[in-house]
Amino acid sequence: MTTDGGAKLRKAFEVAKEVTIGKMIVSISPSGPFLQRFASFVDLVIYDIYREATFHVPDDNTISGITIWYAPEMRAFIAGSNTYLESLDISQCSLDRLPQTLPLMTRLQRVSLTWCKLTVLRLDMLTDNQNLKILNLSYNQIELLIPVSRQSARMLSIENLFLAGNLLERLDMALFVAMPLLSELYITDNRIVTLDVSALIALPNLSDLYLGYNKIVSLDLRNLTLPKLETLSCGPNALTQMPILPRLMSKFNYLSLSANNLTKLDMTYFRPYPNLRRIYITSNQITTVRASSPVRLSLVHLVLKDNKISTFNITGWDMPNITMLNLDGNQLSVVPPVFDRYPKVNLIMDRNPLSCDALVPFKDRLKNEQLQKEQKYSYSTCTTTSSIQVDETKKVCCDK
Repeated sequence: MTTDGGAKLRKAFEVAKEVTIGKMIVSISPSGPFLQRFASFVDLVIYDIYREATFHVPDDNTISGITIWYAPEMRAFIAGSNTYLESLDISQCSLDRLPQTLPLMTRLQRVSLTWCKLTVLRLDMLTDNQNLKILNLSYNQIELLIPVSRQSARMLSIENLFLAGNLLERLDMALFVAMPLLSELYITDNRIVTLDVSALIALPNLSDLYLGYNKIVSLDLRNLTLPKLETLSCGPNALTQMPILPRLMSKFNYLSLSANNLTKLDMTYFRPYPNLRRIYITSNQITTVRASSPVRLSLVHLVLKDNKISTFNITGWDMPNITMLNLDGNQLSVVPPVFDRYPKVNLIMDRNPLSCDALVPFKDRLKNEQLQKEQKYSYSTCTTTSSIQVDETKKVCCDK
């Protein structure tokens, strides 16, 4: 800042809770001494654009939050001893590793380095950051995760870990044993082909696991103990078989296996999970749905749209809580006999080759939209060979 810029800025800080500077010219750097000079006036600093190669946080700086949205030239982040900084967010930078001085910022609760150039994550680097709860390293170039060394007896305090959009091809879940508080893990949009668990471990607080948008061919998690897992999302991937999961997951209530390569579905698979409420297995290659042995499920939503289902046999499996069954985009020529057993269920059967004769017995269900099948206004044109008038304003398109 030149001439009396510093005085003007101090005065602005004294009278306003938030100060926005469109453009600032400084003689040395907009970090380092500048941060120290104004630390007594501000708690949070946000840089829309930072043009320097190095960002420096001086010793004992009292600012609690630093956010940098765009710093394409930044290759180094250097901090002195610091017990005040709680959040650090940097995006679109040239950092290729975690800052070496990260352990000096002992109060950090959140670190987000996204759209930068990190290639390796060494978990040992985080053992001194015992207040760190949220770590977001999404959309970097990370190819390797290095676990905490056996010599270190310290655990990490991370609760939310985001590694989406990196370059991981292999993942051993055993390395997360050093994160006993981990509750949410996002490893979507990588290149993972192989995901395994090399040792028997427990992740006692993991509730949400997201593995979609990878290339996983098979998934075996039976070496994990996941007593609090509620959500597992594994699509899109390349699974050809149902994943092998831990059997004791009493809180498990949501499963997505959408956009994989599954060809059949045996509902008996879900027997170990008494609280599983929502299943989404869309855009696979499933042709048959059945139960190989009697099973009672707590399902509320079962979504199987965009498969190739031609056989949907509900013999032997019971789902008394079901409210929505979505079979849109399949190859069914008859309406499954679900209404007699589950009178409150909503059945979606758009884009199935159902004849008008097959639909006539369900005219009342079509009228109240409990059964959905290509409904149109009466004046609209159907692309099918015929239609059924369900009331004075609506009709259902179907073939003769």
